[in-house]
Amino acid sequence: MKGFLLIFLSSTVFGATIKKDWRIVGGETAADGAFPYQVSLRFDGQHNCGGSIIDATTILTAAHCLYGFEQMPMSITVGSNTLDQGGDSYEIAERRPHDLYDPMGGYRNDIGILKLKTPIVFNEKVKPVKLSENYIGTSIGCVLSGWGMTEFPGDAANELQYLDLVTFPLDKCIEMWKNSEFGIPIDERQVCTFTMVGQGACKGDSGGPLVAGDGIQIGVVSLGDPCANGMPDVFTRVSYYRDWIEKNRQ
Repeated sequence: MKGFLLIFLSSTVFGATIKKDWRIVGGETAADGAFPYQVSLRFDGQHNCGGSIIDATTILTAAHCLYGFEQMPMSITVGSNTLDQGGDSYEIAERRPHDLYDPMGGYRNDIGILKLKTPIVFNEKVKPVKLSENYIGTSIGCVLSGWGMTEFPGDAANELQYLDLVTFPLDKCIEMWKNSEFGIPIDERQVCTFTMVGQGACKGDSGGPLVAGDGIQIGVVSLGDPCANGMPDVFTRVSYYRDWIEKNRQ
């Protein structure tokens, strides 16, 4: 399974131990229709990652969500907060991970586009999200949504969860990850969040949207230390990749 890139003691990548596929810890159950841009990315019908609707035929997600299942049928489900019922399913026509993404590293250029075979039908529970065009600074209120473990280890939540967060100073995030046992380099291509121990992303949230209080998506779930253990969560910064997104959504 692939998903939220987690630091673990089971496999080593570029000096960091990485495991994938994680979800929200410390969140709350979302109201019906509260996050109309949220999608469940599924392989062979099983939820694997999150994503966001950016237009009727385009989904934004993480590049690492698109590797390892090349031979499996991929689809998205929209319009339902519940994984095992409701919603509408759409088949994927094309997978477009960033051309500079390295699946062996997994935390640089971790962004991807999915093109759908048929357009999404929009309604009150299914709508696109607007994308950030500008650099987002520190202490900006934002919300993370996704299906996931409410504790680790544990079971996946069947109902969509959300968590209010704030952006964390990039210089401190860089220092914390650099000086951690994992030594992972973070830079301006990423945005970090942290509120408190016990709150953060976990298994299955990968590729999902981080959205600022004004309804603008600022990040894509990418990297974290499982789960909500006191390290900042790391997201691919949407504004940095706007040109790439616009080119590849066509």
